[in-house]
Amino acid sequence: MSHRVVEIFKEISKIPRCSKHCERIANFICEWANNNGFRCERDDYGNVIVNVPATSGFEGKPSFALQGHMDMVCVKDENSKHDFDKDPIEVIEKDGWLLANGTTLGADDGVALAIGMALAEDETKSHPELELVFTADEEIGLVGAMHLKDNFIKSKRLINIDSEKEGVFVIGCAGGEDIDLSFPVKRQARRFSEAYRIVVSGLKGGHSGVEINHNRANAIKLLNEILDRSFSSIELVEFRGGKARNAIPDFAEAVVFTDAIDEVKGIAKSVESYAKALFTGEEHLSIEVEGTSTNMDVINRDDFKRIVDLINKFPHGVYEMYDEETPKTSNNLAMVELNVDNFKVSSNQRSLTKEGLDKICSIVEEIGREFYCEIKRHSRYPSWTPKEDSRLLESAKRVFVDMFGREPTIKVIHAGLECGIFVSKLPKDVEMISIGPDMKDIHSPKERLNMDSFIRTYEFVCELVKR
Repeated sequence: MSHRVVEIFKEISKIPRCSKHCERIANFICEWANNNGFRCERDDYGNVIVNVPATSGFEGKPSFALQGHMDMVCVKDENSKHDFDKDPIEVIEKDGWLLANGTTLGADDGVALAIGMALAEDETKSHPELELVFTADEEIGLVGAMHLKDNFIKSKRLINIDSEKEGVFVIGCAGGEDIDLSFPVKRQARRFSEAYRIVVSGLKGGHSGVEINHNRANAIKLLNEILDRSFSSIELVEFRGGKARNAIPDFAEAVVFTDAIDEVKGIAKSVESYAKALFTGEEHLSIEVEGTSTNMDVINRDDFKRIVDLINKFPHGVYEMYDEETPKTSNNLAMVELNVDNFKVSSNQRSLTKEGLDKICSIVEEIGREFYCEIKRHSRYPSWTPKEDSRLLESAKRVFVDMFGREPTIKVIHAGLECGIFVSKLPKDVEMISIGPDMKDIHSPKERLNMDSFIRTYEFVCELVKR
């Protein structure tokens, strides 16, 4: 028989909840709360806070906050016909894991919603008053958290359930900022006769704060290398790649005109071969060149050269390491889009320190100035400084050892967490940790959630809150 926390997760997965579209999942949570006699409040931005009364005997105990975000990164395989605006996520059970059919699963961060809701409605679990804090639009820059009012909870202890490894307690995280570079382009009549589409696909992609140091290829960079090496023999019509600002690009495509298709195909095959050798684990990388048709004019040569040189110079990957495992500062070349009269590059910068974030952002800004781009910096959020003497952390460590017979790992991560925002909105004596069950390849169609780990994490939260 399925565990209730898994059942709730599957119910949540039926509700479309891409970033910027959290209305339906917020309605679902508030309806659930009302049906169970809990008070549900929604602020002007759409964040939801559910107040769950203490169980018998725990009425005088200090309240406890459980927190996660409602939105998910919506990425699908290129052949998938899934419509994220209306279709439910098709959850599949396979070999003890939950995964989706050709799309992201949304375990990031549907697990937080499911754990909080399951605990609140389980009459066999003892707990003090709970504050369930479910934020909107975390995946596009922690936006919902930024809109929370100061002192949005009264609890002095908060568990953020937005990490991806069971038994790892996160006590600090990177801050980040987004930068967009853009410039106008001009088009002209084509000289070559045949149109072709170049498609780079099959890459692992993944979360830019989690897998940025895992030697994964960037589809935009690979496609740009083909365009650069073929420059004298092609004319550019379209160029796009990447699907989310915090996801490593696993797909990119371009439409070109050329009369030297054998040369272009040879270059594409060469790039594919060397990339598979350079990026271990990218065995499913595929670069295809196929005939197509288009009525659009081509980009003029100067603008084409400007695009290629900009992408060549644009940084991607780890800039500096914090320790042997954790990046300190990085940059994700996330998306490119060539419109009729404009070219845009979108990126996400991360660092564990303000100084590191300022430095990598300045590097990107300088590149933007070099190529005469319009530069837009936005969505900056602070890092979360570790507090290693936290009483909550010590309690969590004791409970984990008692339940599982081993010590948890204490870690600072490179990904951004809403805890960084909460530090500036809550009193200094509020203590936080971030936890989560085992998940793999989040922010990609290969995302999966280990069911046993999910259930153990739920039971651990229940026991920690009880104690």
